[in-house]
Amino acid sequence: MKTPIEFDYDLWTTEDGKCMVRVKLTGEVTEVARDVMKLLRAEEKKMRRSFAGDATENGKTILSLDELPEDVKSPTWLVDPHDFVKELTLKQLEAEFIKNLSYREREVYLYCIQEGHSQQEYAEKSGVSIYRVCKVVAKLRKKAKIFF
Repeated sequence: MKTPIEFDYDLWTTEDGKCMVRVKLTGEVTEVARDVMKLLRAEEKKMRRSFAGDATENGKTILSLDELPEDVKSPTWLVDPHDFVKELTLKQLEAEFIKNLSYREREVYLYCIQEGHSQQEYAEKSGVSIYRVCKVVAKLRKKAKIFF
């Protein structure tokens, strides 16, 4: 890829890793530090983008659903990775599972599993022993294993 005509320098890197610059006006060639090369490359890219005009507007890239960029083969970036069907199915299964629970099991499930509170907190809140809450959680796990 050539540098734009309006850009004042030709930039290249030699096989042995030296960063070289030629001043177009004078033809002078010199080796520069890698930091300087990075800065000049950034300026060159900025200038090239400003000439692209049709794909940008006020320096911002326009994303279109109708056209894909030349280097993109398929619109995979348009695909939502979230599977709503799977999520809805799981929610329906969970609602059915909750319907089949006893009152105490339902309370423990909603408070500890869905809301993420600890079993100790539930025991203190409801006045049930922590041992009983642990038994209910174990029973819930067994039922969930069979149900799901």
